[in-house]
Amino acid sequence: MSISHCFIRRDRYRISAYRLLIFLTLVSTMRNPGLLTRSYFFVRNAIERRTQTEKFIVSDKTSHDVLFSDGLMELRFYPQQDETPFVLDGDAIVPDQQQHRTPILLVPPLGVYHWIYDLMAERSWVRFLNARGFQVYLVCWGAPSKSDAGLSIDTYVNHWLSKAVEQVQEHSGQQQISMVGYCMGGLLTLLWAGAHDRGQIRNIVTIASPIDFHASHVYGKVLRWVKQSTRRVPIPEYFRDSQRFHVPGDILSVMFKMTNPLAGVVSYIDLVRNLSDRDYVTAHLTTREWFNNMPDYPGATVQQLIFDFGIKNSLADGSAMIGKHRSDLTSIRSNLLAFAGKSDNIVSVEAARKIMDLVNTEDRTFMEVPGGHAGVFAGGKAQEHTWTITADWLAQRSD
Repeated sequence: MSISHCFIRRDRYRISAYRLLIFLTLVSTMRNPGLLTRSYFFVRNAIERRTQTEKFIVSDKTSHDVLFSDGLMELRFYPQQDETPFVLDGDAIVPDQQQHRTPILLVPPLGVYHWIYDLMAERSWVRFLNARGFQVYLVCWGAPSKSDAGLSIDTYVNHWLSKAVEQVQEHSGQQQISMVGYCMGGLLTLLWAGAHDRGQIRNIVTIASPIDFHASHVYGKVLRWVKQSTRRVPIPEYFRDSQRFHVPGDILSVMFKMTNPLAGVVSYIDLVRNLSDRDYVTAHLTTREWFNNMPDYPGATVQQLIFDFGIKNSLADGSAMIGKHRSDLTSIRSNLLAFAGKSDNIVSVEAARKIMDLVNTEDRTFMEVPGGHAGVFAGGKAQEHTWTITADWLAQRSD
């Protein structure tokens, strides 16, 4: 079939769909307006979902200033957004007019975009923390490509996070800051603190961040077996090429979905059942964009995750070499709050809890909260648990 025929068929499809919309609009004023009106919106949303998906994507909308950029990475500042009460995920939020002294630096994972912290207006970490009286900053890791396969944890920790901390200190005028990291973002935060913190980091919050890789579900058992089987076997030259470990974003997306394949089916069924509700469709497609639109995972970073953190499980022993710097987790003195999701299929409770055995701070708290790997961070119960606990805990330690 030629391309012209494809365009003709697509146009005919749209014309037919619009005729159906007109028909439903007319009959919606008849005997059963409620049912027919819902049918109209069902069809309209179904068509727009297929033909104009971008209309439903509302992530990354909170106003911000870019303070610093370095290649792929940039640092954002989010000025206070709300001065009057507003509704956030069904709950009334009254903005705190008094600002806490200690600013917050949000650190996202690799393999996803920074806007998971600003998913939508009613499910936005930056807006929520802003309303709770915090100065909010956010690191963006950008979108690595195959040409960035050599990008390693050394760059993320020793260079980019160091720059981000310095910029937050300079912009806020405060010498001490708090850092909040989700998944790999929490791990990068801990690695930075273990290598560079000289009192700059007052508080650390980690959410579903793995430390003991051998304690995480099935793949943890596999890693333990590999370590025992290859203890005296040198790494073959073939595995030293970072290009071979580079993971494209579309492959990463499939791998993530495979951790809970049933969830995708249930989610789609729920979408069909609620297709007449435009707000529901917007929330569904925006959240789906998180899992369908993932950036590449740099090969050199994947190498260290597999060999050093995974097979050797070096972090469980308390330290790891990051470039030319040794990160010693036992040297961390910051106040620490660590979360784990009770039903997380990627990072087990035991894998996240290990940090409690390593840090030498008296003020450390570990929390198990409802949700899987994504739900513990941005699910329906996240604001009630993870978000509120984080804000309350930081508020007591930020003045």
